[in-house]
Amino acid sequence: MIIDILILVAALAGVVKGADWFLNSAEKVGVSIGLPPFILGVILVGFGTSLPELATSIAAVADGVNDVSIANVAGSNIANIFLILGIATIVMGTIKFDKDLIDLDVPLLLGVTVLFGLLVIDGSLSMFDGLVLLTVFAFYIMYSLGYREDKEHHKGLVALISALSRGPKQKVEKKQNLIGPYTILVLIFSVILLGASSKFAVDSLLRIVEQVSVGVGVLSFFALAIGTSLPELTVTIKSLKAGKGDIVVGNIIGSCMFNMLLIGGVASVFKVQVVDPALLPWMIGGMIISVLLINTSTISKRIHVWEGVVFVLLYVTLATKIIG
Repeated sequence: MIIDILILVAALAGVVKGADWFLNSAEKVGVSIGLPPFILGVILVGFGTSLPELATSIAAVADGVNDVSIANVAGSNIANIFLILGIATIVMGTIKFDKDLIDLDVPLLLGVTVLFGLLVIDGSLSMFDGLVLLTVFAFYIMYSLGYREDKEHHKGLVALISALSRGPKQKVEKKQNLIGPYTILVLIFSVILLGASSKFAVDSLLRIVEQVSVGVGVLSFFALAIGTSLPELTVTIKSLKAGKGDIVVGNIIGSCMFNMLLIGGVASVFKVQVVDPALLPWMIGGMIISVLLINTSTISKRIHVWEGVVFVLLYVTLATKIIG
């Protein structure tokens, strides 16, 4: 089993690194072909940090496994808020942000979380449920792309993506011959690495399940979810070091939205997804509580160190309930 655990860790590292290389190459390609920086920002900020979860969910569906995706989505969202924000606040200090997220973005996240909870309350996501999630995802993208960067009333995630996407463009545009053979090779290799690593991650997870008395859902909730949330942690630490608390919270909100709508939708359209009924109340409850708490934090436009400690303690409490 030790070998399988090592394979799982290495595979998750490959998934995260593959996603990183893919995004860097995709950014260069997008700028080179003239994609507006705001659209590029939506892709990189929202889709980018959710790419590992998407890759592992697709790999699980391809393997005929249908009890990974829901647990992975729920685990990733709870880890994003409780662990990523909690640990980052404890290590880096109080997170401060200027943008007004309470007007739309955080309530929208709460609404989508409630919708996701209602769809999975019967223990499954059907093809119809998946189409509902993808439809809401399409409206969410249209909402994000429906704003122009010069609008003064930019708020929330829209403004955060807009601000973040200006930097990469200005930096990348200074380089010549953005789409060279090296960029194309890295792009192709990153896709191969993502696919292969995701396959190894899911296979090793299933082998571990066979050797221990823990279900696939529990391991997906913790091992896969925490492993695939590493990009969010990277973005969070880098942003806090640069004093950009807005990007931290915006990235977490965008990632949670993409996880539920895109990943939950895509996986269930291809194959009905199920989850252990014993885990369901804790997963749904954990997601809703985490979003309610981030709702409270966005009102004051700061997340204090003591709140970070509470976030981590809540995650540990939830973990003991699920494992127990």
